[in-house]
Amino acid sequence: MTNSVDAGAPAVDRPADRVRVVPIESLDWLRSLEGAWHRLLLASPTATAYASPAWVLTWYEHFQPRGGVYAVTVWRDGELVGLAPFARTRLGGARAGFTLLVSAGTEHGDYGDPLLGPDPLPVAAAIADHLVHLVHHEDTAVNLRRLREDDPLLGLLEGRDDVVCVPMGRRAENRIVRFADLDGPEALDRLARKRDLPRRRRKLEVAHGEVTFAAAVDDVPGALLRMQDFLARRWGPGEGPRVFAGPGRAAFTHDVVTALVRSGLGRVTTLSVGGRIVGVTVDHRVGDREVGDLCSYDPDFRPYSVGLLHLHELLVHDMRDGVTEVDMRAGDFPYKDRWATEVRPTRSVALVAPGRRGRAQMAARRVAMSLRARRLAHLEHAPPPVRG
Repeated sequence: MTNSVDAGAPAVDRPADRVRVVPIESLDWLRSLEGAWHRLLLASPTATAYASPAWVLTWYEHFQPRGGVYAVTVWRDGELVGLAPFARTRLGGARAGFTLLVSAGTEHGDYGDPLLGPDPLPVAAAIADHLVHLVHHEDTAVNLRRLREDDPLLGLLEGRDDVVCVPMGRRAENRIVRFADLDGPEALDRLARKRDLPRRRRKLEVAHGEVTFAAAVDDVPGALLRMQDFLARRWGPGEGPRVFAGPGRAAFTHDVVTALVRSGLGRVTTLSVGGRIVGVTVDHRVGDREVGDLCSYDPDFRPYSVGLLHLHELLVHDMRDGVTEVDMRAGDFPYKDRWATEVRPTRSVALVAPGRRGRAQMAARRVAMSLRARRLAHLEHAPPPVRG
């Protein structure tokens, strides 16, 4: 296996931009690109770990889609400069069927943006051309899920007259804490006082012992088991966030967090009281941008707002550690609105050919996509739990 662009897949050259598009349909080949893929992730200004090889490859391995893997890669002078991974499924019968491409891993993560590197426009244009070609000539429907509204690929596709971007589902809104909008840790302390957190902390320490925050723990499996226990005790079997509901989802959560930590992108933090862990978070960071992926706390300590105490400790630590923003993910929860300084919308669209034929195709395909969405619903994360 090789990292070279000449590894055998059909390729399309775009001489004007000196880029070459290579579709990949082999999980082994994608694995062979892991090093180049990780470097591309770090070079992409808005990338999150949801686009990392640690996340996407683990997702493929756990939820291998029927029809297999399909990734659009873009190369310049032998260097990987763009990547958009998809789950590929064949829907319908032999005569009326079609291929559906869905942004890979978005049943579990908040963003499905492709990696476009530091020079995004020519790379996004190459990916757009390839996807439009699939729609027109390969009997393929493309469902781009959870793209940032300012994603160059989305802007280019919506500006074309040879393809229609049909909205799919509701727009999501991620709550962001941008530290540039705050005047240092003192602003976080003021927010904490508004929530009466200092008094709650003093009361907690008097009753149960010293509160301590660990910015990274070594025993990742043990911390995840503790998180799993907290969620089960708080919500009950089959209720609330479903990240551990069932052996398949639990195994994915354990494996993807382990892969993210091993790759240097993920971390697990804890809040302890008197030596007893009462809160666990999973966060991942690319460059100076962090996403708070999962959080849980011991329901026995809910009266002390240990979830908010943990969040305050986390934000203060991140501000001092050079993080510029913390993404609290989508979900309408009051605690997010109190801490967030901005909202970042994401949208999902389906690509179809324009005109009567395209509209007819879309009517049939939206039904098929809805059926597939129902089949995938058991894989979805519910929003993170409300912090107490």
